[in-house]
Amino acid sequence: MKRLITYIYVVCLSLMAWSQEQDNGRSFYIEAETAYSIGRLERVVELLDPNIGSIKGTLKQSAYRLLALAKLGLDEDEAAKNYVNLLLIENPYYSTIPEDPQRFIDMVEDIRGGLGGTITTASSQAESLAEVPVPTTLITEEMIRNSGARNLQEVLAAYVPGMNLIDCDDDINIAMRGIYSNTQEKILIMLNGHRLNSYTTNTAAPDFSMSLEKVKQIEVLRGPASSLYGGVALTAVVNIITWNGADVDGVKMKAGVGNYGQVRGDLLFGKRYFDLDLLVWGSVYTSKGERINVPEDRINKTIYGMPFDKISIGRIGKRPSYDFGIQLGWKGWQFLYDSHSSQVVAPYTLSTLALSYDYDRYRTFNGIGPSFATMSNHADLSYSHNLGNLHLRYAVTYDKSDLTRYQVINDEPMPELAKVLGLPEDVSIYFENNGGISRYVNGQEQDYGFQLKGDYSYNIGKDHKGTIGFGAEYNHFQLDDLRYQIGYDFVYTVPENSVLREAGKGKENSADVYLQLKHQWKSFIVNAGLRYDYKLRYNHSKANELSPRIALIWLRPKWNVKFSYSKSFVDAPYIYRKANVLSTLMGGGREEDAEELLPERVHSLQLSFAGTNWAKGFNFEINGFYNNSTDLVMTHVIDYMNAGRNKTIGVELMGNYKSPRFTADVNVTWVNTYKANLVGLDVVGLLEFTTTDINANNNTPAIMSNAVLAWQATKKLKLHTHLLFEGKQFSYNTDLVRLLQIKNYMDIADLYYQDDDPEAAKEWEDLAYSMLPELISKRDMSARAIVNVGAEYKLGKLTLGLNVHNLFGTRYNRSGMNTNLIIQKGRWFLFDVAYKF
Repeated sequence: MKRLITYIYVVCLSLMAWSQEQDNGRSFYIEAETAYSIGRLERVVELLDPNIGSIKGTLKQSAYRLLALAKLGLDEDEAAKNYVNLLLIENPYYSTIPEDPQRFIDMVEDIRGGLGGTITTASSQAESLAEVPVPTTLITEEMIRNSGARNLQEVLAAYVPGMNLIDCDDDINIAMRGIYSNTQEKILIMLNGHRLNSYTTNTAAPDFSMSLEKVKQIEVLRGPASSLYGGVALTAVVNIITWNGADVDGVKMKAGVGNYGQVRGDLLFGKRYFDLDLLVWGSVYTSKGERINVPEDRINKTIYGMPFDKISIGRIGKRPSYDFGIQLGWKGWQFLYDSHSSQVVAPYTLSTLALSYDYDRYRTFNGIGPSFATMSNHADLSYSHNLGNLHLRYAVTYDKSDLTRYQVINDEPMPELAKVLGLPEDVSIYFENNGGISRYVNGQEQDYGFQLKGDYSYNIGKDHKGTIGFGAEYNHFQLDDLRYQIGYDFVYTVPENSVLREAGKGKENSADVYLQLKHQWKSFIVNAGLRYDYKLRYNHSKANELSPRIALIWLRPKWNVKFSYSKSFVDAPYIYRKANVLSTLMGGGREEDAEELLPERVHSLQLSFAGTNWAKGFNFEINGFYNNSTDLVMTHVIDYMNAGRNKTIGVELMGNYKSPRFTADVNVTWVNTYKANLVGLDVVGLLEFTTTDINANNNTPAIMSNAVLAWQATKKLKLHTHLLFEGKQFSYNTDLVRLLQIKNYMDIADLYYQDDDPEAAKEWEDLAYSMLPELISKRDMSARAIVNVGAEYKLGKLTLGLNVHNLFGTRYNRSGMNTNLIIQKGRWFLFDVAYKF
């Protein structure tokens, strides 16, 4: 009993001491604030500088701000910069207010906007761009406005070297250094550090379901990042950082209308109430799409013709895309909830068939017409605190998504396709006798996660300092339901196979631990990390991956040099692994006979040189990279295989210039893929499965460049333009139409064999064989220059905006994995009105 009383007494004394320390820190700050208000700047420094350690919470950033202001008032600019840096480390997303001195505002923006800008994504700790271990692009809110981008995909393509748009027909997609998939599944996309990628598909399409109005800045790691973020971070990481409520401090409303039935609405509310910070956002977008005639050069390219004479480009489904969310911060607690939805309507039918179709004739499932649709909900509750030099963060996460892939196959009967797909006879009959054929796949996933992350800062003598970071995470994923149905006659469905439905469900558990060290000695930094990922798959197989990273950095006042090696991976998406099982079962096989997929891997070397303020307001970076990708998952009609490989070298150049009235952001990328392959096809006895080497860029131009220019013409009027140039590119894909023709010729040959006419049969066989060399199609896409322009005009709290995309209405094509050439949007414009309360 005495021991218990002693313990309670010690705890009470500790709490009293802690409370006294808090009170002392607040009293120092209040006295310093009073001293600053009457111009006693030296007294501000005397009060705060030696006592900064006793000031905690949000008051600490206020103390750093006050110290910086005092030093500026004393004309000690270098000391002021040091305090601004500490302020941005304490709160990397700090924003100035109009009442701040202009010198202080400029200093914050210079440090944040130049290569000294502060980010947290690269090492899970606040650091300047010069210190991050891999090349990183920081996209600010002003840069987003200057680009006139309509969605995240366009923002990334405008500012991130090595990223280019990829069109996979019914999915908004983007490639990184020539690596991409059917959907956006190789780049990790996060919202304030919370993963948005689906656990079923690995997909997080950067489309209209991700509002840009809530975004304060976007941090992009260019290169593999599994050493910190594990799977999905195969080629890059995109972390979307939202505003704080205090930054908004009111209500912002925005409404826009444009051609082709575009309607857009945005709402942003933010406030800080003492220690409570609140941010709420909402965004809605819809479009009827641009209706154009089927291009003449496509009409006679297929044995099936084009059943419908028009196609729709840029159409949103029967429901609008939306993004709604809330973020709450209270002392060390942070809560995030985001709900978003999208429906992207494909202009053509699936894959390289790419036929036109009559969208409105097809039935809906739960209000969804033919489209790639997602409805996702993400929740994150975290708590952060400091124990001396140790910073800890605990988080609980929950994700729930409804995923739909509703694809039209053709308006007309296609008997050959059923045979190529190996469908059972009771399903094939619908392909032979009916039109209006479609495929509908739908599933609901849930994921629960727990995270612990920590950073310990240390100093050794005068010249050595660093940070040790560590973390662990556990996730439980389950697919609760799966529907896989074939539609026919536009509105009817083949009876659902209950065996396939049950086989599609499953649960998986994963865990990981990581450790990283950042050590600085004078001007040299070593940044090394290692992560171990373990996954127990639905079939009890196991995936084990080690992801190392090491970077050497040399910092100088006007420049820095970085050399890094990293290895990254992404486990084959759950839906791909299950698709192999389903296709095996449909063909009469056993589940254990299905092709087992391995994780995809990338090894990367990067060497970069960056200069800061070589001329006033001018920064630049040049980066050379080498990527070696193995075990890439490629499609084999409806199956998937680890058959892909890719070796690529390239050079990326970035430059930005900023003056009071003019800004310019320019990037140029050269990419050369010198080892690459596609998957061949097993054509029913004609050809064994092979891989086809192409050893060239696929749907990625060798040269691509962007220039975003903004000019403050008057105090109220701002003009901006985005200039895009892409060199000539080629699309290599399996020609499914030609495959169907080959299959058709082989069927005719079989009939002649049955009629005992081997000579005629041999003629048809020879014709089929003659088409094999053309099974892998190579299509040209000419070089293109696209011009986007826009303007903003401010009238007090009212802002009028106009953005015109593809000003000259240039017609051009893009393509993606196993996708025919897809014609792109013409001239689109959007007029909007924004008001701040």
